[in-house]
Amino acid sequence: MRNNPRELLLNLHRRHVKAWEQKSLDHLRDLYSTNAVIFNIVPPPRFSDFKTFENTLQQYFTQIKELAILTSNIKIEVQGDVAWITSQYLMAYHQNGQLMRQNGRWTEIYRQDDGEWRLTHLHSSPDPLEQSAPESAPH
Repeated sequence: MRNNPRELLLNLHRRHVKAWEQKSLDHLRDLYSTNAVIFNIVPPPRFSDFKTFENTLQQYFTQIKELAILTSNIKIEVQGDVAWITSQYLMAYHQNGQLMRQNGRWTEIYRQDDGEWRLTHLHSSPDPLEQSAPESAPH
């Protein structure tokens, strides 16, 4: 379907995940509203604008290697000029020479402004029962 907002939003979600995997601040900047509110696993847990978040991400991205994110159970809702996408994620990365894995939940809220969808809110958090932990070496 042409101009299907769900298809467009799914593509934005995929671009968002890919930008994280590539640790690309330029690609993230293209997706986020400058006034985006972000709740994330990267400390501090709340950012009131993208610039503050971007400054923290620069430091975070230098500490992790080979970031991979797989999202599943993706649900997209559209109500006029506001849309939200919820999903679960499995994230794996190397930090301090160890493979780290984390399961969590991810919510993106987009707002359409002048015909363009911009990410205005992100909430990402690990599942409470599964803490980020290094993979054990086989014995």
